Amino acid sequence: MRAKIERVDQPEPGLLCVTIRVDGANQALLLSTHPGALGAGIVDERPRGERAGPAVSQLRRHAKGAIIDRIVQSNRFIRLSLSRAGVARFLVCAPRKPHGGWWLAEADGSIVVRSPGARPVTLDEGDHFRERNLGSLRESAQAVLSSHRTARKSQLRGLLDKHHKRLSKKRDAILRDLERAAQADELHERATLILAYSSEIPANSTSFEAETWEEHPRTVRIELDPTKRPTEHAQQLFQKSKRLKRGLDVAPHRLEAVDSELDVLERLKQRFDEEGPDTLAARLAELGVTSTSQKEQARKRRRAGGRNPYREFVATDGAQILVGRSAADNDRLTLRVARPHDLWLHARGVTGAHVVVPLDKEKSCSPEALVDAATLAAHFSDLRGELLVDVLYTPRRFVHKRKGSAVGSVSLDREKVIAVRVEAERIARLLQNEKKA
Repeated sequence: MRAKIERVDQPEPGLLCVTIRVDGANQALLLSTHPGALGAGIVDERPRGERAGPAVSQLRRHAKGAIIDRIVQSNRFIRLSLSRAGVARFLVCAPRKPHGGWWLAEADGSIVVRSPGARPVTLDEGDHFRERNLGSLRESAQAVLSSHRTARKSQLRGLLDKHHKRLSKKRDAILRDLERAAQADELHERATLILAYSSEIPANSTSFEAETWEEHPRTVRIELDPTKRPTEHAQQLFQKSKRLKRGLDVAPHRLEAVDSELDVLERLKQRFDEEGPDTLAARLAELGVTSTSQKEQARKRRRAGGRNPYREFVATDGAQILVGRSAADNDRLTLRVARPHDLWLHARGVTGAHVVVPLDKEKSCSPEALVDAATLAAHFSDLRGELLVDVLYTPRRFVHKRKGSAVGSVSLDREKVIAVRVEAERIARLLQNEKKA
């Protein structure tokens, strides 16, 4: 077999398409690498699909103009013997999770280029293979395509079921959070009673009883930790009550979002058999579900410059609001991302996220965007759950990092303070409008 390679594409995951020149016409050699669907076939029209990624572009550059001298196949691989300008190379394809892999190798086995996530060495191919000619490749084309698409739909079904199971577990966890949050008032009441009667509680007591201050008083038995002072125990109960109330504020909105996504997945499951794999993959990608390997995801993040040090939200008036993810990310956001004329915010006197509102020069922040940004600064701080929070704000040019200061710690030359009333509805809207990375 002798055919000249004109181009190489990967129209969809697990399917490599080599456009070849045979008998004066272009045809498409399809190489399916999905696990359970390894195969090769020739069709008249090249399938359209995704744009070539960096690896496929390199393969295209190295393979264009090469002559395919031989194609062999076994249960474990497909190998194309190539020659160009007197140099022999091999293109090897093999099934590997999630979409299979391919390698372009020199005659001595050294790798020229490989698919993302593929091992840095080619397979030990062995000798159990059969020769493929043009006739057999044309005859097997439709079977190869059918097998490839069946395998891909099966993979997508697995992703759909896995994501549905994960969301169902998340929904159950939110419901448990709501059940625990219902105890917040009871814990607060017990903490208040401990403080009120602390002077009357004997040292090392394991419990005590007290009457509530309601119109119809109740006698409440409160368990104590004998190793702690009553006031310490009360503070612990206050803190636990506060955490539970925070969950009570956001859990209903989280539950609503999860229920909405579960509804989408249920409708997708009902139409699964009717939809093609490309449509299903696109719908799942919209939900953030992908079969891309972790190595490939890491490579894409590296190419994009790594993880953003901030989360991005949208204010009521459409303004962009950036919120640092961690102490180290706060430094990156403030010192490397924010510009001198951007607005900088932080909850006063406590640990929390740095918040930045990007502004054009000579432009001021709108009142609505200021309140939204201050609300996020309060929410992503140790004062989360408080109804009224003081938030500092100032242009970024007045924020400085002192030598030797802790990670995420900065100093301000001047600032203003806004006392923001934290509204659950505003928080829910801002969190819902977060832009996904």
